[in-house]
Formats: sequence, C-alpha cells, structure tokens
Amino acid sequence: MKKMTRIVSALAALTMVASVAACGSSTGAKDTKTAVTVEDINSALTGTSKKVELNVWGFSGKQMAGPIEAFQKKYPHIKIKFTNTGAASDHFTKFQNVVAANKDVPDVVQMSADRFEQYAISGALLNFANDDIEKAWSKLYAKTAWSQVHYAGGLWGVPTDVTPLAMYVRKDILDEHNLKVPTTWQEFYEEGVKLHKEDPSKYMGVLINNDISCFTDLLRSAGARPWKVNSVDDISLSMTSGTTKEFIEFLQKCLQDGVMEAAPGWTDAFNRATNEGTYATYISQNWQGNSYKGQNPSLKGLIQVTLPPAFGDSADDFKSSSVGSMMSVSAACPKDKQAAALAFINWLDSDKEAIQSWQDNNHGNYFMAASAYQDSEDIRNMKETDGYFVNTDVNSVYFESMDKVNTDWEYLPFMSQVGVVYKDVITPEMKVGGDMVGAMAKAQQKLKTYAKDNGFKVTTDAD
Repeated sequence: MKKMTRIVSALAALTMVASVAACGSSTGAKDTKTAVTVEDINSALTGTSKKVELNVWGFSGKQMAGPIEAFQKKYPHIKIKFTNTGAASDHFTKFQNVVAANKDVPDVVQMSADRFEQYAISGALLNFANDDIEKAWSKLYAKTAWSQVHYAGGLWGVPTDVTPLAMYVRKDILDEHNLKVPTTWQEFYEEGVKLHKEDPSKYMGVLINNDISCFTDLLRSAGARPWKVNSVDDISLSMTSGTTKEFIEFLQKCLQDGVMEAAPGWTDAFNRATNEGTYATYISQNWQGNSYKGQNPSLKGLIQVTLPPAFGDSADDFKSSSVGSMMSVSAACPKDKQAAALAFINWLDSDKEAIQSWQDNNHGNYFMAASAYQDSEDIRNMKETDGYFVNTDVNSVYFESMDKVNTDWEYLPFMSQVGVVYKDVITPEMKVGGDMVGAMAKAQQKLKTYAKDNGFKVTTDAD
C-alpha cells in the first residue's frame, strides 16, 4: 500500500505540474471495489426503486443525447443530469481537477480505453469486478472491447464504441500513376517510391507526429510490443528491439525516401493537404470515414476504404488496433447510487433499444462494441448509399479490421506521460535525416526514469 500510495501521489503531483491527465488525489490509492451485485443492478431499473439523480460527464455529448433521452423515458425514476465537457482533452483535464479537489466529482464519467488505467490505479474509478457481473455482462460486448476495460484484476467500465483501423485511399491518384493499392508495407514502400519519383509533391502516406495514439496504432498493427504491463506496479519496456525496432527502422526509411511525410494532424494545413491530394493514403481509426464526409465533401467519389497494409509477407499477416470510449462509474459515486449508475452505463452501451438510438442519433454510423451490434449480419453487410466512397462495402472493411485486432497489447498506466515524451523526443526525429531508432532509445530511458521515480518496478530490453 505504501508503494502504491507513492505511485499515485507522484502521478498526481506530476499531473498538476505538467498538465497531463494522470489522476490522483491527496488520499492516495484506495480500494474502490464495490459490493454491488447483478441482482442489485437489475433491481435498480425497476419502477419500485427509489428516485436517483446521476451526474454524468461525457465528451461525446452530441452522439450520446438520443440514447440518454431514451433511457430517461424508459426509466424515469433515474434522472440523468448530463454535462458535455467538450473535447476529450478538456474532459480529462476537468475530471482530473475535480478529483484532485475531491469536489463536484461526477457519478458517471466517459473514459477511453487508452487513458482509464491511470485513473484506475489512483482510486478515481469504481472497480465493479465480480464473477456474477463478469458472467452476465461479458457476453454483451465484443471480446476484444471487453478485455480492454479490465486492468490489474479490476473491471473499470463498459465499452461504448470501438475504433478499428482502415486505410483511406485516394484511388484517383493511384490510378493516375498506374499504382496498385498496397496490401503489405513492402508494397506500400515500393509503390510510394514510384509515386514520389513521378510527382515529388505527393507521398504514399502521412505519419501523424502530434498524437501518440496515431503512433501506437501503427505499432500495434505492425505486431510490435514496445512495453508490457506485468502488474499494477511492474512494467517492462522493449522500445529498442524486436518488431518495434524493425518497424521504426522501416518508418524512417519511408520518411527518408519520400514514401511518407511527417506532419501534425487535424490542422488547417493538414486539411488543405488532404483536399489537394498530398497523401495518396491515410491510415486512421474508422471514425475518420465520417470525418471525411463532414470536412472534405469535395473528395466524394475519390476515396476507397481498405484494410491497412500488413507488416509481413502477405495481406493475411495484417493486424489491427482499436481503442474506443467507455463509460465508468467514479469512486466518488455514493454507495446508494452505485447500482443505478452501473445499470445506466450497461443499458446505454448494450441494450438493443439503446443501440438503435445511438444509430438513429448518428445517421447509422456509430461503430459500437456491443455484441448485438458486432454480431448483426445486417449491420456487417450494410452498404454505403450516399456515393461518397468508391466502394460501398465500407462497413464490412471495418468489421474485418475489428476481427483482426492485435490482442497482444496493453497500454501503460501513464500514457499521458508517454505522449509528452513522444512529442519531446520522438516527433523531432520524424524527418528526412532523422534518427527515430535513437529517439526511441532516449524515450525509453526517460520513461524508465519516470516510472521508477513514481514507484514502478521497471525492466528494459537494454538492461
């Protein structure tokens, strides 16, 4: 307990100084496991239950509005007071602040699969793991998504959506240069060299350099494993060896030879480059499909959606990545409201009526983690009808990618700090003449120091 308290206290202190999203409080680590049972949760939904008001925070306010309204109509005795906290980055900062102050903490909070771990170890989230809930709820969600809401023996939320990778291909550009759609990274490189040689203003792809999640998506899909979580306070770093090193060397070669360009994503300049066809492909999480339709209407009829390339000998070697959001109950939620809070998040993310409401509220384009959604043949085979993409089987591409998510992966319990080190150390080397391999070694040393200073046991491939 003393060791864990040091971890949490240090995380909290560094959070306030560095403005990263690690979560802690002055009380240190504490046991947040609830005694609520499946029977308690089911009873909370009956009309005979007492009235409860739940304060709910989320960054997907627009998408969540319809399902929340549907829940309120069905269960009027559970009043939902929803706060749209804005962008995800603002959301996590606000949640950290109220937890640190131990004041105005919401009962229910939206999390993400690559960020909740640090909140879990610091005692900010409710751990509702028990055999009955595991048995009853695990079948309600896709296996990969369900596994991602577990950490250090605890169950910290229920998965809402999933984000398998896809490659958005400017088919018109490839056709103009008589190039094929790459199915392996080697083909990606070879076709990219041809493209850049014929037109130096164009690249086969873009390496987003201002978001750690884009970087980890690529590493995960390549089958790399730059770190391993052995237990709540024991990690291993292997950022300079194996498939990780091999793939980083490959990315550096792509930058060096004009196959890829490193650039910050989601800026005005990036959007202009997208519209102008600077990048013949873009590998991103599947929500990017809807983003294209909203932000790049001029590209209608030009983009083909495919699986990203495989880091192997054939397309069969492809692995994917998926993160997605989740709904959690905060540890500050009073005991007499916990059953209702758990009932709400599970209904919101798995009930068939809720799933339909998500789709109705989001033009049928919300890619959910619920088994009722993932296992639906009608949804899997649903065709695009608006003519935006070259191919109409976009949904089936997303589902195939989801079926191939690399499960030999976990996120460190301080991914916000990983993001800081990424921008400070790795991003500057993402360039022609850069040394990404050397940057990974420096980043590993910095993360090792950070982790050890915060009470973690750390081993590295350099030890």
